Amino acid sequence: MLTQIEWWGGVIFVLGALTYRMVMGALERPVGGFPWYRLMMHVFFLAPAALLAGYFYPLTQPALQYGYLALLAISLLVVAVMLVQEMTGDSGPGEDEGGDKEKEKGKGGEAAEADEDEEPGWLMSVVGAIVLYSPVLTACGLACTKAWPMVQSLT
Repeated sequence: MLTQIEWWGGVIFVLGALTYRMVMGALERPVGGFPWYRLMMHVFFLAPAALLAGYFYPLTQPALQYGYLALLAISLLVVAVMLVQEMTGDSGPGEDEGGDKEKEKGKGGEAAEADEDEEPGWLMSVVGAIVLYSPVLTACGLACTKAWPMVQSLT
């Protein structure tokens, strides 16, 4: 029988996998150049998944503890970068899609298009990002609670 934390950890893992699949499916593959944004999104979802998996195991060897702390640092850095990008509106490729809409506006649909072009407010963007990325944020929070005693023992 699973304990309550193991059960909720499994739920978080499944929700994280579904969110990962949904976000990565929505991203377009760049035609030329290196896909930096896709790489960042992979790290954004997979590093906290590894942290969540490590949360349920005792990390008794110092090498495992240092590896866990390093992965936590990388994960927190990438989460901070991606959330800042999300809040500032610099969220990767595909954001310059307004050119086609400008051509369609001249055909008489200006009033209907005005409602569709409205950006959600800053608060709604924050709420949407928190809901969408809640599995990642939860995994990072759990990893921080596990890592704190490790950090305490280092000093």
